[in-house]
Amino acid sequence: MQELWQKNKKLMIQALAAMVVFLLISTYARSVRGDHEKDLVRHKRKAQELSHQLQERDGRVDVERKSRAALEERNKDLLRKLSISSTSRHRPPEDESSVSTEFKRAKDLVWNNFRERANRIGLVTPAEIPNFDERGDLSMENWTDRYRLLEVLDRFLQVCLQCGIPRIDRVVPSTRTQESFRDTNKVLVRYPIEIKLLCSPDQLSDLIVRFQVDGAFLSIEPITVVAEKSNSGRLEALLQVVGLDVEDPREEMRRGRRSSLRGIRRGN
Repeated sequence: MQELWQKNKKLMIQALAAMVVFLLISTYARSVRGDHEKDLVRHKRKAQELSHQLQERDGRVDVERKSRAALEERNKDLLRKLSISSTSRHRPPEDESSVSTEFKRAKDLVWNNFRERANRIGLVTPAEIPNFDERGDLSMENWTDRYRLLEVLDRFLQVCLQCGIPRIDRVVPSTRTQESFRDTNKVLVRYPIEIKLLCSPDQLSDLIVRFQVDGAFLSIEPITVVAEKSNSGRLEALLQVVGLDVEDPREEMRRGRRSSLRGIRRGN
């Protein structure tokens, strides 16, 4: 054995060293593999949890998406019902060169038909036809505004006839105003007309209610309502009758609602 050791000492030492290195590497490899296996199990579990969370979230997102779509469609439907532009019978002609003539014709038709019916039922009307400030330098946008105002006037006069309003003293078309929304690029647009009339409390209530319907909506905003001086139980009402719309904003002069109302009051 001694002789064998002496002859093969170098080779056996190398083999032993190699075995030790192998054992060390094997142990380290098992350790590393065990860590990798633990990491793999942990990552697999996290992936499954994440997948489950994403599925749940996707379901919630889908529900939210459908709810938002339904809300947007409901808003569009409401806008179609209330917007003056979507339900207007009075619209500018396609031929811009005839817009002035066509507007005058439409306005005369509305006013003359109203006065003819008013005379038959004894409704007292203003002596002068309403002035829409029909200047010669108006743009097509300006003419469109006047057609909106004419729609407001026509709707209001028709309901006055239906309610039996006894007297209309004054009709003054105003100008388009716009008010910004907080969370959209659109603006709320108002097409107001000032109207002073005489009526009973029941007639005024009926007048307001008749405009709270789809396709004929107008905002009736009392400015002043006082008892008639003759103590007849009737009311003298100064109203702002407004058609509403949602439109793109304009960069032209923007008069706020308050300034518009101050101008109306100064005209009393």
